[in-house]
Amino acid sequence: MRKYAYPASWLIVSAAAAWSIVSFRVPPPPRLAVVIVVDQLRPDYLTRFSELYAGGFKTLLANGANFTNAAYRHASTYTASGHASVSTGLHPSTHGMIGNSWYDPTQDAVVNCVADDAYAAVGGPGERASPRPLLADTLGDLLKRKHGGSKVYAFSSKDRSALMLAGRGADGAFWYSEECGCFVTSSYYENGMPQWLAAFNATRPTAEYAGKVWKRFLADRSLYEKLAREDAFPTEADGKAVTFPHALPQEDIATRIQMTPFDDELTLQAALTALDSGELGTDGEPDLLAVGFSATDRIGHLYGPYSQEAMDQNLRLDRLLADLLAAIDRRVGIEKTVVALTADHGVPPLVEEMQRRGAAASRVNSDEFWQRARDALKQHFPAAPDLVAYAGGNRLYWRLPAFRNGAVKRAAAEKFLVERLLRHPLVAGVYTASELANASDRAPEMTRLFANAYFQRRSPHLIVHFNEFVYPRNAFGTAHGTAYPYDREVPVLLYGAGIRPGNSERPAGPEDIAPTLAKMLRLKMAQDPDTRILSEALQ
Repeated sequence: MRKYAYPASWLIVSAAAAWSIVSFRVPPPPRLAVVIVVDQLRPDYLTRFSELYAGGFKTLLANGANFTNAAYRHASTYTASGHASVSTGLHPSTHGMIGNSWYDPTQDAVVNCVADDAYAAVGGPGERASPRPLLADTLGDLLKRKHGGSKVYAFSSKDRSALMLAGRGADGAFWYSEECGCFVTSSYYENGMPQWLAAFNATRPTAEYAGKVWKRFLADRSLYEKLAREDAFPTEADGKAVTFPHALPQEDIATRIQMTPFDDELTLQAALTALDSGELGTDGEPDLLAVGFSATDRIGHLYGPYSQEAMDQNLRLDRLLADLLAAIDRRVGIEKTVVALTADHGVPPLVEEMQRRGAAASRVNSDEFWQRARDALKQHFPAAPDLVAYAGGNRLYWRLPAFRNGAVKRAAAEKFLVERLLRHPLVAGVYTASELANASDRAPEMTRLFANAYFQRRSPHLIVHFNEFVYPRNAFGTAHGTAYPYDREVPVLLYGAGIRPGNSERPAGPEDIAPTLAKMLRLKMAQDPDTRILSEALQ
């Protein structure tokens, strides 16, 4: 064992100092860990509307640890990727969830990231899905492995959100199914649908929203115009239902409710049934409750982050979070609970809004963009006219068998296409699979971001990095998925048992949440080299 020589001055301590040393003890693990992921929550939502918050956001900001310089360390800023990184503390390059979908050559089709025909929906009709595509342990998995009596539940209106937060060893992941207007789970989880959630479904919770009207939460319209923008804006939604109030129909309510703040209300009601069951935080073994709120994402996609709808959604979510914290305090006690809140990604403003502000923003027709690339390949390599298996958005997958007869070398096709794409005025860079697979720690930051999102068995063979504020999809709304700060920067907040309140400007990321909670729960969790424990928040 290495011996350390301490300075003599270290041996002289006062009685008070000596007492403080011997009396120090690590605080006990929390009884309950609660992980909240708000889909598409931008950090400026916490500052722009701060004076209007009176609920959960206000409590977390005033009494929690706030990491004001937090961002994902990967480029694949999609829902599944973000939720998986929050729950595992790892990058997509490790956990394998590179996006919400990917091309599968065995099926010659783009597949949903959680689709699994081996398992059926339980509790009502719904999609076949499971957590098996996630290739790393979640915080809940480690908790169950150490404590057989621990309970791990996850709720969201999206299947990929609930499944990624829960993991493979959870007691259940529950998501909203528009086929029944109820919450379902996967037969992968042997415990099936718990009685307390089945009872909630039996009340037909969606039915009460039929015909309900989404009005502004605050009566003062001038506040919305000051902190957001005018109510109607070109390219919002489908260009039609773009102003308040938004009335829900009597029919098709199970689908349409997902585009309103009421979607989060349903998710909260379902999650509260788990707290009401008495299974969480009531015995000597710690439990985990994960809740994914999805309405901010759907509303943000339709109307953009500077819309009055986005502002109203966050004001309503602030009150819902207050209800959740109050329920936790009543059932378990905040002093026995640690709460983490973050997002899976951010989002850019509408292209037309950025143009109005003077930015070089553009929409690109993805189909036309890639069709021109396909045509160029066919013309340049007539001996192999079918080299591309799939191309869409910013991704291209080669049809690898097309290179096996030797008529065209993959390296030659790749070199030709990369050079051609780089000449496009809206393309900032192009990354190949081999470049990302072999990227070093000394590579440029942008390359490292894409390398952290690269998983060989699922990632595209070629990725286009478009210019900032370029939207390669459709004529309305906005979307995320880039490596730019507006998609990677998200809030990271910790609150409750064992947390020291205050702000930290040290670089952090949502990937740091699970390892930090694992430390508090006395669990050993794997980490990627560029992540860390949020030690400044720990008492």
